[in-house]
Amino acid sequence: MGKLYTFELDEEKSTLFVKVGGFFKEEDAKIYLSEFQTIVNTINPSRYKLIIDGRGQEKVAGHVVEDITFVLKLYAMANFKKIIIINPSSPASRMQVENCVKEINFPGIFVDSIDEAYSI
Repeated sequence: MGKLYTFELDEEKSTLFVKVGGFFKEEDAKIYLSEFQTIVNTINPSRYKLIIDGRGQEKVAGHVVEDITFVLKLYAMANFKKIIIINPSSPASRMQVENCVKEINFPGIFVDSIDEAYSI
């Protein structure tokens, strides 16, 4: 099985595009967080737009919901110029993310398409 996520850093457009999909387990989330932080440490996030494409995200195991909340906090603390999340296609996943966002003061914008994300 391949990776459940990809990172694309576009310095010309000042965008970090992250695509996530599949069924994340606890170990997947830990590796993702580590790789994300490594990339963030190589840029000045305040000059970049962060776009998270979560359309392919499936419902995650219950204990990973805490990791979703943690990663949303991590996105916010990184001080990106803008944070845009493309909503998961799965209603269950979308509800999980919405519940996590309610727990924190998340500054991100939620959209339904890549075109919409790039137009902001």
